[in-house]
Amino acid sequence: MTDLRVLGDAGATAQAAAAFLEEEIAAARRARGEVHVALAGGSTPRRTYELLAQDEDLDWSGVELWLGDERVVPDDHPESNLRIIREALAAAPLSEEQFHRVPTELGACEAAAAYGAELEGRTGATGSGLAILDLALQGVGPDGHTASLFPNHPVLEVADRSCAAVLDSPKPPPERVTLTLAVLGSARRIVVLVTGEEKADVVVQIIDGPDPAMPVSLLAGERMVILCDEAAASMVSDHGA
Repeated sequence: MTDLRVLGDAGATAQAAAAFLEEEIAAARRARGEVHVALAGGSTPRRTYELLAQDEDLDWSGVELWLGDERVVPDDHPESNLRIIREALAAAPLSEEQFHRVPTELGACEAAAAYGAELEGRTGATGSGLAILDLALQGVGPDGHTASLFPNHPVLEVADRSCAAVLDSPKPPPERVTLTLAVLGSARRIVVLVTGEEKADVVVQIIDGPDPAMPVSLLAGERMVILCDEAAASMVSDHGA
């Protein structure tokens, strides 16, 4: 069953997420030495990253950072998730090699193939050949999309690749590269950050269970933790959860 944790506001949610990620990173390092983390772009997780970067107790050695998705834009573009994450983590003692960028200059299809191969090669692979992540931090849009997995989109059905190209995103820019549902859903731990009253319905639908019209709900299960503020959880009690 999905673990729902409600915090007072967006600031408290970011603090809780930073503390939780620190614990998970430490546990994964003790278990396996290296820690492979997929990070979300966008505005919601930014404060969490800033708090992590300021945490002098966090040991970043062995931590490999991957992108849950990326827009097919240059690395210095305002829409680049790599740029957003690098800037938010600027104060952390991270080397350039710990950031695994998507080679967007290849175009969406070739970039997806290359990134998937790199991820599988670095993390090891399941019996199906897919990558194994220790931790996937996910944001979510008001429509329930997460990474670049959009409602009822054909890419939701991709099960034989770690990474896929999106050529017709309903949100600009249209071309993107995303980790697949198969990889994100099999991460050892999935953390979903949700803040704001406009996403209250999303929280309820995650709890209700899997629905391709609500892609983030397809990740729900015992490995998922939802960290949300009171506004985002405002419909849960009325729903009977």
